Amino acid sequence: MFQRKEVEKILAQAERMDPNYERFGVSRHRYKLNPPINKVFVRAAEKKYHFLLPEDYVYFITEVGDGGAGPDYGIFPFGNFYMRAESPGAEKFREAYRCSLANPFLLRPMTLDDLEYCAFSRKAYEKNPEKYFVEMGESYEESLCDTDGFLTLGTHGCQWDFGLVTSGERRGQVFDTDNEGNYSFSAYSFSDFFQNWLDYISDTELCQKELERWRKVQNR
Repeated sequence: MFQRKEVEKILAQAERMDPNYERFGVSRHRYKLNPPINKVFVRAAEKKYHFLLPEDYVYFITEVGDGGAGPDYGIFPFGNFYMRAESPGAEKFREAYRCSLANPFLLRPMTLDDLEYCAFSRKAYEKNPEKYFVEMGESYEESLCDTDGFLTLGTHGCQWDFGLVTSGERRGQVFDTDNEGNYSFSAYSFSDFFQNWLDYISDTELCQKELERWRKVQNR
């Protein structure tokens, strides 16, 4: 299990390598975890909307940090679960999203024909076709929300997000999505997902190469 102090040591090391927050997305979270959230809040949300979060994720947000530091722009805080949207129409969508978390997350394997309608590259698909899927949501016609059983954890930027499955056979797994109903497998659990990112930012040689690449792009 993650311990906040141990995670913060890794984050501090990454910050020393990247003190100006030049890595993509890092300026948003600056290698900092948010404070943990009260488990009572989490259980109340689950009860109200009839879904059950994976326990490793619940442990993380209640004992380690409720979002903050994470891949690219970081991890969204679950504490914002009830945050109201700016317009009535957008709020209806947010409520539909909250209700959708109890619905099974259903996938079918992606085919070459599907690539015409998704943002994933053909090269990436052909390298690991078993990682790519298309969602078969059952509630599209009844709901404003176009996804089922998928809690958005954060964003890679533009239309690309990543999230955690909250219902169905793949509950607990993490996927990337183009937000067009297409998904690529990322990790079997939130713990694996976050550990993979910690391992990534702990690679000092890789970090240095990445920073040099970003500096060249910014100086063009």
